[in-house]
Amino acid sequence: MEAFGTTTYSTTGIMDITLTDKKTSRAPMVIYYNQKRIIYIDFSNIKKTEEIYALMEEAKRFIAVNLPKSVLTLTNLTGMHFNNEVFNRFTAYVKVNAPYVKASAVVGMNGMMQIFYNSFTRITGRDVKAFSTEYEAKKYLAEK
Repeated sequence: MEAFGTTTYSTTGIMDITLTDKKTSRAPMVIYYNQKRIIYIDFSNIKKTEEIYALMEEAKRFIAVNLPKSVLTLTNLTGMHFNNEVFNRFTAYVKVNAPYVKASAVVGMNGMMQIFYNSFTRITGRDVKAFSTEYEAKKYLAEK
């Protein structure tokens, strides 16, 4: 995994840069699973909407520097605050990222998130797969 604000090179020579604007203590990061580059976005246990929105903005910028249809994303929503406003923001966030994303997986959905999931996929037009574990999600993304 990459740390915040660092540049690393994979064994394939591809440069990865993690950007952070310091509005949140988290930043999207690049992880590798079975030699696949996956952007990991960790919303887990974030309870303040302004922190959720700051991470969305940071992730949006991070994803937008990639080639179209080249990004694999894994998003962790475990224990994240969720309401109708957050749902609307996530919908807009996912639509903006659509041109860059090849495949997406999400973990940690429960309660109200699961209720909104069907509407979310219909509204965004994105095929975001939900999984119980990060291992299952990574395995799915590695096949893409």
